[in-house]
Amino acid sequence: MVLVDRANPTDRLDVERLIAAYHASEGAKPKPERISWAVDQVLRNRFPGVVLIGREKKAVVGVALAVYSPSAELGRVLVVNDFFVDPAARRKGVGRALAQKLLEEAKAMRVDRIDLEVLPTNTVASAFWKALGFRTQGRIIYSRDLL
Repeated sequence: MVLVDRANPTDRLDVERLIAAYHASEGAKPKPERISWAVDQVLRNRFPGVVLIGREKKAVVGVALAVYSPSAELGRVLVVNDFFVDPAARRKGVGRALAQKLLEEAKAMRVDRIDLEVLPTNTVASAFWKALGFRTQGRIIYSRDLL
């Protein structure tokens, strides 16, 4: 059985471990200092949002990190920056439970919309989010690294 709740400071190392695993799984080199900073910002509510964890028994096997972003066009937006389930815990309802809790948290925050990115090559993640009612919005994301 999966238990999903907000992360607290004692969960921090597990959260950071799973986010690093997520980044590596997407072909990125995890940057521990950035991961630690991002988790700290949300846990301390320096950036409004939520860090959720999914547990199987006592093990933390899933994580979702999302931040609130006001938009004059879109309203209250919750942006999911990191979402990952340990491969050994997949196909057991962990991801679905995390996503459901994320939707509940967003409604409680009076969020108008949830945005997230999926790499074009990650067809499993695309199918997962589509099954939950998420759709592409026809926009292209442009970005530029500054560091």
